[in-house]
Amino acid sequence: MPSRASALCHEMLMPVSELLGRVSTELSDIAAQVERLHPLVAAQSGQLAATDPHYAQALQSFDHIEQKLRCLAGYLDEIGTGTSPVWQLDPQAALAAITLSDLAARLAGQTSEQPNAAPSGDFELF
Repeated sequence: MPSRASALCHEMLMPVSELLGRVSTELSDIAAQVERLHPLVAAQSGQLAATDPHYAQALQSFDHIEQKLRCLAGYLDEIGTGTSPVWQLDPQAALAAITLSDLAARLAGQTSEQPNAAPSGDFELF
């Protein structure tokens, strides 16, 4: 019969594939947010992009960030798909490094909505 301590430790373990999938989802969401900013950046670029090579390079970097996020999301998702279901980690120590509570909750697998969460489409000024 397993001890109480080993049972508690086991409860904190999470499949590596699930962890990688959650990180992949977050990266995909960030990439989508960056993509939604493109019209804002394009509206501001106009003449400046044509005359200032540094500005044009910054615009290209913005697009490159989105591409990298999507690539990393796909990479982690594929790695997760290929991992053994018996591979598990305790993510608690790593989650302590995440300073955004909603992000930490999603990575931990907590799916319940916060009562003060802004409805979709709204934003919160801080």
